[in-house]
Amino acid sequence: MQNNSPFPRRICMLAHAWYPGDVRVRRQAETLSDSGFEVHIVCPKYPEKKGNSIKKFEIIRGVNVHRLSLTKRRGSKFRYFFEFAAITILGMWKLTTLHLQNRFDILHIHNMPDFLAFAGLFLKFSKVKLILDIHDPMSELFLSNYKLNEHHPLIKLIKFQEMVCYKIPDHLLTVSYPMRDNVSKKSGRSKSEIIVVHNFPDLSLFPVLKENRAWPYNTDRLVLLYSGTITEHYNLDTAVKAVAAVSNKIRNVQLIILGDGNKIEQVLSLARELGIAKNVRHLQPVTHDRVKNIMAVADIGISTHQAGVFGDLYFSNKILEFMSQGLPILCSSTLAIKCYIPQDCIFYFEPGNVIDLVENLLLLYSQPSFVMKKIKNAKELLNKYSWQREKQNLVSFYYSLLE
Repeated sequence: MQNNSPFPRRICMLAHAWYPGDVRVRRQAETLSDSGFEVHIVCPKYPEKKGNSIKKFEIIRGVNVHRLSLTKRRGSKFRYFFEFAAITILGMWKLTTLHLQNRFDILHIHNMPDFLAFAGLFLKFSKVKLILDIHDPMSELFLSNYKLNEHHPLIKLIKFQEMVCYKIPDHLLTVSYPMRDNVSKKSGRSKSEIIVVHNFPDLSLFPVLKENRAWPYNTDRLVLLYSGTITEHYNLDTAVKAVAAVSNKIRNVQLIILGDGNKIEQVLSLARELGIAKNVRHLQPVTHDRVKNIMAVADIGISTHQAGVFGDLYFSNKILEFMSQGLPILCSSTLAIKCYIPQDCIFYFEPGNVIDLVENLLLLYSQPSFVMKKIKNAKELLNKYSWQREKQNLVSFYYSLLE
């Protein structure tokens, strides 16, 4: 279906995320804008830096960005819940105000938190189609990050709000098939009712390298690259310990950590304790379009995320981006990853098992021809795993809502 209306259909998004920093939110907003929709997004502001003022409103690549007075910061669970409550209240006010001015057709809310769905109640009562896009499973994330058990009052409260909030929207979206199954159980909706829009790589930013270079790519060192958030879940201690273990067997082995998070100092401190501070380099986050340049200096991509109730639902888009750039992947063997990536495209190791990671790293280093076969298979896999395919599903779904 095409939009035959003389006026653009209007969409508003609400997200507890920096814009345009959140890749999933940005790509969806820009895709819908490029498809003829008028797109607005309500979000918190970046922390202000000296001499750098934050605009409350601006248009970025055709998307109307409305920033609230709330600043999103990393912190304790109490800080998170303060922000969650604040953006729900402020977001409800802003959405209502914008709707009275613009008359939206669709409201697209991104979790976390799930109870942001309450911010859209006025619009829902005004006959606006309401979508809840579930990026992360909130109860599993808190169980994992804060080492709580199923009977903890906080977890019971989070599960209750999941049950309630999943019933509010007209439609539910999520990021993968394992997540779809999880949401189906919690919501009571059938799997066929839940739309999956994957976070697959944008091949315009990460075009698949066609050249077949000899591996390893660096002749004077072996460079492992981690790209992403540095928190408890991503378990980078495992990577640091593995690098320490092979440092006397692989000449000039290095680990580059690209990103930030509450565990970066702990990770760098561990490297110093193990005597490999010179082998571990930390780079501050860069814009998504510059990540490819850093991948170009690496030999191996690595993901050391934990298993468990959250880890088995987690799928790292960075793994596919590494593959597009011809990097072999060392990856924790968890449910969601194995659902999409077969053994002949990747090197799996048992999550949190340093010995297994070391053995796989030494296997890579000693068998370049085997590595190149997996690189070739991984590139072929990317023919079906791209944002170029996924965005067509997103746009088709949106047009179906307007029929």
